[in-house]
Amino acid sequence: MGLIDNALSPLRAILGSVEREAEHAIPVKGIQQIELRVLETGEAIRKATEQIEQHVEVLESLASSVPQLTEAVALLTVQLGGIVEVLRPVAAMEADVAKVGRLFGRHKSDGAPPAA
Repeated sequence: MGLIDNALSPLRAILGSVEREAEHAIPVKGIQQIELRVLETGEAIRKATEQIEQHVEVLESLASSVPQLTEAVALLTVQLGGIVEVLRPVAAMEADVAKVGRLFGRHKSDGAPPAA
């Protein structure tokens, strides 16, 4: 091994020198920080995409329920119209009863005793 080590030692020295120069030109910590930021950004994008997909699912379910709600409101409107027609005679009777009650009810006087 000694012979191989002696032959490769100048190459090791050159590679070590190049490695140190590369570290000064492009610091490893800087690259690691950039990698970390890229990974964090990628994770944030993934989470945002998942949330957007969930919102789209909710909106699709709401959109699919609109026709059913429209039909239900139309049916309710028809039913309320029927109830109004049924209650119309009852309201008229209540008005007549109120008129009869006023006819036989006490009248307020101005406090003067009736003349004899």
